[in-house]
Amino acid sequence: MKKIWLLVWGLYSFLHAIETIEKVPTNVEDKDKAPHLLLLAGIQGDEPGGFNAANLFLMHYSVLKGLVEVVPVLNKPSMLRNHRGLYGDMNRKFAALDKNDPEYPTIQEIKSLIAKPTIDAVLHLHDGGGYYRPIYVDAMLNPKRWGNCFIIDQDEVKGAKFPNLLAFANNTIESINAHLLHPIEEYHLKNTHTAQGDTEMQKALTFYAINQKKSAFANEASKELPLASRVFYHLQAIEGLLNQLNIPFKRDFELNPNSVHALINDKSLWAKISSLPKMPLFNLRPKLNHFPLPHNTKIPQIPIESNAYIVGLVKNKQEVFLKYGNKLMTRLSPFYIEFDPSLEEVKMQIDNKDQMVKIGSVVEVKESFYIHAMDNIRTNVIGFSISNESKPNEAGYTIKFKDFQKRFSLDKQERIYRIEFYKNNAFSGMILVKFV
Repeated sequence: MKKIWLLVWGLYSFLHAIETIEKVPTNVEDKDKAPHLLLLAGIQGDEPGGFNAANLFLMHYSVLKGLVEVVPVLNKPSMLRNHRGLYGDMNRKFAALDKNDPEYPTIQEIKSLIAKPTIDAVLHLHDGGGYYRPIYVDAMLNPKRWGNCFIIDQDEVKGAKFPNLLAFANNTIESINAHLLHPIEEYHLKNTHTAQGDTEMQKALTFYAINQKKSAFANEASKELPLASRVFYHLQAIEGLLNQLNIPFKRDFELNPNSVHALINDKSLWAKISSLPKMPLFNLRPKLNHFPLPHNTKIPQIPIESNAYIVGLVKNKQEVFLKYGNKLMTRLSPFYIEFDPSLEEVKMQIDNKDQMVKIGSVVEVKESFYIHAMDNIRTNVIGFSISNESKPNEAGYTIKFKDFQKRFSLDKQERIYRIEFYKNNAFSGMILVKFV
């Protein structure tokens, strides 16, 4: 996968990045042997079905020919705050837009992605209320509802590589409905006939796309459904459209709500903040106190890596939240300090065997560990105490699992602990020990 970072001006007047990931075939020569699809999600931050589906597509699908370019979260600041749109509805900003709008540069970057000559089709994922029906049934099933429908703006896009939107949409709907979980969840076509006077939809992303001669579609999963079912239907829609476009693919799991739920809640997911070690996303303690973060750095500018694509940090009053999509994974009580990267490795004895351990590592320990003393470096083993000093140096001690105060563990299972290193008044790095 190839990652492309597009810098845009975002929340709180700092640079944000729209992350664009290209899913390309293993044999690069096959990239141009099938069409190219742009898959978009997360334009509204409170619609988790879409961005979780895009995340699973990136993690668990392979494209065999052609290309799928994915933006899993178009509006990350709103996603991290579980807000529809911090600056209004971003999906109503693709017509006229004041250049002073905080999201103006973001919209321009999205437009440039859509308009790329290499893009043949666009699929935009949403979550909508109720269940769409072309005729009124009741308050939950009627034409004003958006849930579980496949949307086009018009029947045809003249000049597009795939002009017949109606046929593509109907065939995709047929594919989705072949895998319904319950009859009420049946998908229907919603043609908004946007050009005929729907002024609201004329401001939307898909209408902009068809005016760029792109075959544009939107899929809505009902907000009445649990998250795993929403993601299930979004993935069915993606697969249905890929088949229509003749973009061959494969996935590494059986597509059903149970497997989707398991993948969303995969315990192997991790996050790495700045130069700190990888932390498990799941089963962290609800709050991690005195957690070192680089000073003089705005929270969204702190680098964060993950094997998921919808992870980020967001400030909330005096704390920093680690989020996975809309989910709060832990609250960091930050200790802002200068980061000094000069310390690269530490000599440790792990289960009576000496080894050099790189800063930022996670080491497994069965019985005990020992940290060799270093000149001008202070070692603080969080949860282990041998003195009442405010800044103890805990190198030179053999430390066992029983020696820890368990409330200082990183995880709820009380198996992972932090070792922090300091040089003068700067933070030199962290190693995690995991007792196994």
